[in-house]
Amino acid sequence: MRMAARMARAALLATLFATILSSCAGARKTAPAEVAARAGGPPGSPAAEPATPSVAAALPRSAGGSPTPASAPPARVKASPEAERQARAQFSHAVKLQELGDLEGAAAAFEAARRSGAELPWAGFNAGVMQERLGHADRATADYEATIEAFPGFAPAAQNLVRLWLRRGRPLDQLERELRARLARADGVALRVGLAEVLLSGGKNDAAEEECKKALKADEKNVPAMVALANAYAARKRFELARMVLENARQVDGTDPAVWNRLGFVELALGNRPQAIENFKTAASLRPDYSEAHANYGAILASADDFSGAAQELELAVRYAPGSAATWLDLGNAFRGLQAFEKAEAAYRKALQLDPSLNDARFNLAVLFLDVARPGLPTLQRLEQGLTWFDEFEKHGGTEPRVAAYRKDTRREIEREKKRLVREEKDRLRKEADARRRAEEERQAATAAPAPASTGPAPAIVPVPAGPVSGKLQEGGDK
Repeated sequence: MRMAARMARAALLATLFATILSSCAGARKTAPAEVAARAGGPPGSPAAEPATPSVAAALPRSAGGSPTPASAPPARVKASPEAERQARAQFSHAVKLQELGDLEGAAAAFEAARRSGAELPWAGFNAGVMQERLGHADRATADYEATIEAFPGFAPAAQNLVRLWLRRGRPLDQLERELRARLARADGVALRVGLAEVLLSGGKNDAAEEECKKALKADEKNVPAMVALANAYAARKRFELARMVLENARQVDGTDPAVWNRLGFVELALGNRPQAIENFKTAASLRPDYSEAHANYGAILASADDFSGAAQELELAVRYAPGSAATWLDLGNAFRGLQAFEKAEAAYRKALQLDPSLNDARFNLAVLFLDVARPGLPTLQRLEQGLTWFDEFEKHGGTEPRVAAYRKDTRREIEREKKRLVREEKDRLRKEADARRRAEEERQAATAAPAPASTGPAPAIVPVPAGPVSGKLQEGGDK
């Protein structure tokens, strides 16, 4: 069966575009920045939960490493020159540990650098990232909050804090109140950027734009604030203006993958698909551990049927953001395109494990069972399981017009398969009967055959004396 694949691919580009618009519109429950594009799910499905931005791969370029705060930060004890040097060495060691996969060691080293009092806002940020990857949400929250208090202008920590709060299901109105209360105590660019993302998530686009402009008034070169402002413009479908803001951000820092990632969304919304692909590719190349860019680039590669390239990018994405259910979903789509049944099924099930409400995974599992053969799984059983997944999809509130067509085709395929199995069974029984008949005929033939001649030694030949032989008896005998 290939209809499922054809229909999924036909709807893919429309789904991607719809996702871009939904991520800009702020009508969903997750933060709109750095959202992984969808590939293969039903149209109208919710946008992906943003993964946590990845660990900084190098030391900050300057000693401060943070933009100018909107107001003076709380007084803190600064490190001595020697402590500063040691903290930077600790930071570099932590990055190496992270690259080796020692997340526990990296988290401890980043934490030590953060506590040193050195001018290293990325240390606290990275400590939080490591704790998130280890599944320690409370420790990550503490690291992000401590970093914001020490560096009120450091927006990445506020962005991650807000996204962590959102992933943990905190209500948007509660987050807005808390962030405004924090801003009342200590104003700062970072908190304003975080507040802007919360407002965008709640569809309060005008208020989000206002907060971004306040942040940029305090620090006109704050790249995260520029990206958030571009999101606010895009949410109102002012894509040209969003692109202009992002181009300005690119001039400030052309190595920031978040800028290129968002430019990809804007170009896609403007219909410039080739440029969007290039932007996503650039974002992915700038940092191998920037999961959002790899997720988006992988999704758009899948839309072009480059499933091998898509799987490679998406595997990188889940490596650095293993908690992103939507990225696992996209990886399953790439594996499905490669006809790798078991890998696709595992990816879809992982997505459901992370987010049981992600009903797209149930829909795509149904399509997988209908469209891809699995070694060792009989076709009839596979097709019936596909229909069962559609049942699960609808039981969990899923609605999709294509399901009716899928069901109709699958039932027809099931009937053909049942008839094929009946024919195979008849052929098997006939062959078995023929074999039994031949065996019986051979047995009967063997029973009716005469006994075979003796195979013992030939009888001895008695020699006859030589001489004439009379043709009649002699009477009287010899005299």
